[in-house]
Amino acid sequence: MIAKFFLIAASMPMIAASVFAQAAVSSSTNTQGSSAPQISPTPPQNEGPAPRIPAIEELDQAFKQTSLGKAADEARLHAQWRELSNRIINDRDLVEARANAGRARMDLEKRQRLRAYYTLFYDRMRAQAGSQELKSYIDTHKTQHLALLAQNRVRPSPAPAATASPKPRPHLHPPEPPLPQ
Repeated sequence: MIAKFFLIAASMPMIAASVFAQAAVSSSTNTQGSSAPQISPTPPQNEGPAPRIPAIEELDQAFKQTSLGKAADEARLHAQWRELSNRIINDRDLVEARANAGRARMDLEKRQRLRAYYTLFYDRMRAQAGSQELKSYIDTHKTQHLALLAQNRVRPSPAPAATASPKPRPHLHPPEPPLPQ
């Protein structure tokens, strides 16, 4: 018990000194009773007009136009082309033109009918395409399909004017002498 008394008696002067020190510090810093003035930073002086901040719609449009690479653009265009093709492929006149090409008896006639079908099909797709980029993609496919119908390895028939007056061929080898008798 005596130990507790000495412990409490020894700590009392430290507590009193601490309270007096806080009172002395606060009275010396606050001489006028007002708080310290707050200093606000001055805004920077702009030399020109403020930059224009684009609207959300403009930002969305800009990000939609950003290319992700050649393969991604090709895949996107192919998906749009396929969607448009699926909408158009079952039109009555296109189905009839495709069936008509299948009923052709000769190869030349079939190629001509397929050429008419592909022209009709791709022209209709081009008319319904939304962007210029998709239209050029459709034109590329049309050119490729029509190029498949060409027969590059078949010799073309001569023009009628060229066959009207055939020229005699000169002999390349001199005639052989007659055999001795």
